[in-house]
Amino acid sequence: MRRFLLPLILLGSLAVHAQIKPVGILQNIKNATAKTVKDYRLITAKSSNSPIEFSFQTNTCVGISRDNDKWYVLPLNASGKISANTNLWVLPQDALSKEQAWLIKLTDKDSVTAITEGGKLKVTIYSPKFELHTAEARPHSDCFNNRYTLSIQGGDALANTLAGFYWGTMLQSVIEKTKAKNYPYSSGYVISTLNPKAYAGSYPDVDHEFQIKGRLAFGSDLDIDVVKRMIELQFKLMQDDPEGLFRNPCSVQPSGEREYHIRRNSQNNKVNANMFLLTGNMEVLEESFHYFEATKDSAWLSKNIDNLEKAAALTIANTDQYGRVWSDVYYEDQVMNDGRETMSGALAAYTFKLLAQMESILNRGEQSDYYTGFSKKIAQQLVKPLPQGFWDEKGQHFVDWVDRSGDTHNHIHLLANILPVMFGYTTETQTQAVAKLINTNLAEFQRFPSFISADVAGYDKNEIGDGGPYDLCAAGRYWWWDASYWKWRGNNEMLDKQLKTVAAESVKDSYYMGERYDMNHVYYVDNKDWHGADMYYEYPCVYTSILIDNYLGIQHTLNADLSIKPHLNGYGTVEFTNPLYNIRYSITAKGFKLKNLSNKPRRFAVDLSSLFKEKQLKLVAGVKQETNGVIELAANGEANWVLK
Repeated sequence: MRRFLLPLILLGSLAVHAQIKPVGILQNIKNATAKTVKDYRLITAKSSNSPIEFSFQTNTCVGISRDNDKWYVLPLNASGKISANTNLWVLPQDALSKEQAWLIKLTDKDSVTAITEGGKLKVTIYSPKFELHTAEARPHSDCFNNRYTLSIQGGDALANTLAGFYWGTMLQSVIEKTKAKNYPYSSGYVISTLNPKAYAGSYPDVDHEFQIKGRLAFGSDLDIDVVKRMIELQFKLMQDDPEGLFRNPCSVQPSGEREYHIRRNSQNNKVNANMFLLTGNMEVLEESFHYFEATKDSAWLSKNIDNLEKAAALTIANTDQYGRVWSDVYYEDQVMNDGRETMSGALAAYTFKLLAQMESILNRGEQSDYYTGFSKKIAQQLVKPLPQGFWDEKGQHFVDWVDRSGDTHNHIHLLANILPVMFGYTTETQTQAVAKLINTNLAEFQRFPSFISADVAGYDKNEIGDGGPYDLCAAGRYWWWDASYWKWRGNNEMLDKQLKTVAAESVKDSYYMGERYDMNHVYYVDNKDWHGADMYYEYPCVYTSILIDNYLGIQHTLNADLSIKPHLNGYGTVEFTNPLYNIRYSITAKGFKLKNLSNKPRRFAVDLSSLFKEKQLKLVAGVKQETNGVIELAANGEANWVLK
């Protein structure tokens, strides 16, 4: 998308220096003149003895600060005051507004404060001069003004949704330097909903996994720093486990209270289950692996490998001699998974494999072999027939869970079936049977856009938690894995449809999304699209990850600077200019071009198999290609693939 240029009305004339005038949400200006420089305005103080003051008709802004070589975001919405030393973004209150957003970009040692007063935002800039930029109401950029462009079919809607989610929810959810700055645990404190009356805590179990997936996908320097602190918060919470079991708690509350052990009763009070006993301990292994992929920070990994091994130890302690993981509840905090669960077993084997890779990176061969072996043990047991394993030979699918009485619970669970297949644990017969199962129940599984089960109505009061059956329908965490399955199957059309479904829904509430969607089905027939907390983190973060990682195919990887594996449904051009990505690629009927926009050489693992199915391409001469298929592009270099 093109940049929005500042209207000439700001200058009042075409003079080099002019009085800056109010326009849009910018209402009052004191002590400032403006000069046009390229695509921004250079603002200079009339009097060096006084700060420059702006007043905006909005309550929404985002500050960016650098502190001790770390990036921090300072969101301000509706009330309060912030001070920043790098950037201040002032956004129209309405995400769908036609008015522009404003960026105040500072130089070294300068600062800016913003305070809400009577429905307006007063901004004071302590700088003799600074850059003033404009953008969309929700900028198509990261917080450093590194732009992205999706010139593809339906790209405007996808890009608008990405921007709406990022500026409206993802940045606003990071409160470690604002509301949480005086909490006992503040560093890495990221909330799940912007409605403090719903959940005020930070939730490592489940929430951190998808918060981190979204932030790593967006990939700005700020997001990478936030992810690092989120992971380190979990390490600190596990270290503080009063039982010394290194449990990753369900939550940490503003008071500092941690929820390490929570049991919930079924609706009929006959069954109870432990909420998220192992979820966070498994997730932190995957989170750390993907953080390392993005940063290649071996010093950080070496420093924290002991924390990762201790996190893994809790899962090992809850795995029986056959390799079956007894985890109780994994993702669904209102389903009584009181025993061994297929989904958690699959994820345990997967995350132990990732831990083994991290050990290998650190040249810890013995430890790597140990976790590789443990991963295989769980995976091999998982796909065995009942009663020892989890495979229902008669029904030709995996069961949800087997409880502590040995009874099977079987509602054709989406993740219980697709995870073992995606992770490569299943036989060819099982893989085909699961594909048939998914295809047969596709309409039920693809309710906005992924439902947990093909038989939602089948759960009874012995299986549903006493808080209600809200976990039995759609949640972003199911969609993330479902989209990964369709990516694995190479179904670009399904990914396209899912993303556009969520994008269309997001506009209805100005890019805020509720906790769970499309509940007007079995248990909540009330003509409402969603129930639970409003302004929730889940769909914004999951959408961001699926769009960038899966659909656009821009991914972090171990063996190169970036992996480029698009699953686009059509032709067009995609560009991201944030430093971690800094690429442009174009797809046409004749081939594919990739340009390195960086001023340094970089290596790319490129896979075009999903774009050009059953077609052969050749790399035009002049680009260095390694034996593993990875190419190296010089600074501002370009590679070109053409159909043979």
